[in-house]
Amino acid sequence: MINSWNEEFTSNAREPLRDLSPYSTGSLEWLMMEHYQFSFLNTKFLWKAAERAGGFDTEAIKNELIRNYKEENGHAAMYKLALKKIGVDVGGREEFGPTTTFLDAVGELCKGEPSFVLGTIFATEAAAIFEHEVFKDVSEEVIARKCSGKEGKPLVGFHQMHLEGVEQSHKDELGIFLRGIHADQEVVAGTEDRPTLKPQQVLSGGRQAIHLMKMWWAGLFAELYAKNGIAARTAQP
Repeated sequence: MINSWNEEFTSNAREPLRDLSPYSTGSLEWLMMEHYQFSFLNTKFLWKAAERAGGFDTEAIKNELIRNYKEENGHAAMYKLALKKIGVDVGGREEFGPTTTFLDAVGELCKGEPSFVLGTIFATEAAAIFEHEVFKDVSEEVIARKCSGKEGKPLVGFHQMHLEGVEQSHKDELGIFLRGIHADQEVVAGTEDRPTLKPQQVLSGGRQAIHLMKMWWAGLFAELYAKNGIAARTAQP
């Protein structure tokens, strides 16, 4: 169910970015800086989630989240440097309220009951594939406009690295724990490979995370349209 909710969300959110020509270079650079904010805090979310996963009756999920944390650790620094190489300095960013609200809210979700947190992180990992696809396209557009092909290679490479296995692996390995669970089950007994889960909590965590992402992207699009003098569109993520 989380996969289907995520597919609906990402399909809608992708649509306004299929054609980047209506957007100024500066507004696309702004959009990349906002995405960087999630990258910067993602390891903190993963670490907090791993701590909460310590409440399961086995450490399988905790260990997987720690693996994800280790794999992502240092990526935000790579992203920041790659952006700076094309003249986008996140150090000069002005705070954007919807991003702050979104990140604070995700942090709160990561403090929840273990099954709830599993659903939350699975949803964010699933959406990360869409985000790197979109921001690879945005990066290539900005790089082309600025004639920064050589300088832009690390930025394109950053997104490509995540699309060539990192994010899909994170989603798939967490997804193993969700196989065979249904919304009408209160508890699913643990097995040798999986701890005891509360499916309704898992789904609630995923649903709330996707709702937060939808609201964040709605805020991003509203600002993007305003920056470019585009009338607000009725379709929202």
